[in-house]
Amino acid sequence: MASKDFNYYLFIVQESNWDIVKSGNIIGTDNKDIYDEIKANDKILVYVSGISQIKGLYEVISKYKEDIPIFEGKNRPYRFKLNLIEFFEDRSEFKDLVPKLNFIENKEKWYTHLGGIKGVKALTLRDYTAMIKSLK
Repeated sequence: MASKDFNYYLFIVQESNWDIVKSGNIIGTDNKDIYDEIKANDKILVYVSGISQIKGLYEVISKYKEDIPIFEGKNRPYRFKLNLIEFFEDRSEFKDLVPKLNFIENKEKWYTHLGGIKGVKALTLRDYTAMIKSLK
């Protein structure tokens, strides 16, 4: 049986920070535990709050710490250099995915699951696959 060499994450960003992610192939967090957990080759889906859409799929190339603020809002010094796998332009409303996702327990108030996870959520292979299939 083949071993899994990477994990899956959902990063929640505001629209202004999506522009930074998209143009710079970089994303950050202020959560050191998440930073320590994420490794090269892990897959990152980027969810843009405000428009409630997953806009991109990336692979982590490397990670580093930098205190120079580049993101709007709070500083996110724990950063990841990314390789773009695919953009998803207006393909799906996130709320349409909610019934298929295990990590969202309260399907009626699904948005509370995205607001309360500090900007990053580890995903199971099942939830990751459900999201990717709906975006294709």
